[in-house]
Amino acid sequence: MKKQLFSILFILLFAKVFCFQRTLYVDKFNTILGNPNKEDKLLSFAKNNKFSTLILYQLNKVDKRFSLSDPRKNNILAEFISKAKTKFNMQQIGACGESATFFTDRIDVYNSSRNNANEKFDIYNLEYEYWSKKASGIDGYYCVNYLEENKMPCTRQGSFNYFIDNLKELKSLSNASKHKIKIEAYVGYYTQKEVKEITKYCDRLLIHAYGKNPKSCFTSAKKNLENLFNTNSKIKASILFSTTMDKLGYWLKFESIGSCETQFYKEMNVRNINLQKRLNLDGFSYHTYSFLEKASNYFSYSQN
Repeated sequence: MKKQLFSILFILLFAKVFCFQRTLYVDKFNTILGNPNKEDKLLSFAKNNKFSTLILYQLNKVDKRFSLSDPRKNNILAEFISKAKTKFNMQQIGACGESATFFTDRIDVYNSSRNNANEKFDIYNLEYEYWSKKASGIDGYYCVNYLEENKMPCTRQGSFNYFIDNLKELKSLSNASKHKIKIEAYVGYYTQKEVKEITKYCDRLLIHAYGKNPKSCFTSAKKNLENLFNTNSKIKASILFSTTMDKLGYWLKFESIGSCETQFYKEMNVRNINLQKRLNLDGFSYHTYSFLEKASNYFSYSQN
């Protein structure tokens, strides 16, 4: 009981220091949308665990079922987003994609087709791992699907330039939108020079912190956080955990989400207290729903 009380007080303290929020990446969304039971299970889980933001995957697959650019068919997505905001207290719903073209041709068109703000996306989240040597190298996924057709070299630098070009396009969409759109970028391994450029074109970074426990998660994120710190940027940043069983998922079967966040912050303060003072951290993000939900259910059952 004392341990749980301490965790709660610690999180409340940081909630005052940071604009604390939890973000949940939703995988398998194509199999959830249109199924009232699955939709409500997802939204109830998010609400009960104090998530305020959802980032939706598989919207390309959703588009094949319910054309996002056709207001006669995309109402099923509109109803889900509206329900998430009005009945389950979600503050923001984000769309995740790996190229600006998808947002321009589908997501932004969808937003324009809806008149009610409660039915619209609030975040355009770019997930393009330019730092991946395999994906950006010759015959890699990014090389074949994006870099070659845009006449860009299949190298880290070429992939980074493509990433920045996409962020610029998304920022232009945001600036032109009457509905407030935030631009976010998932980042894994970046240099100080790269992150300084990235922060010019987005509103929040989601910085991965992958490990099997909170301490190892901080260790994996430490260099990235220091690189961001050294740019003197005030951009918002969210710590992104992976909840697969080979990462943090197994640990979360025996400890709460709040305890995880508390221990991460404690480790950060022990290792580099300046990060807490200078970085504009606004909370934590979890990747992804299906893994976290299973781990959390196991933990809840073990507490009964």
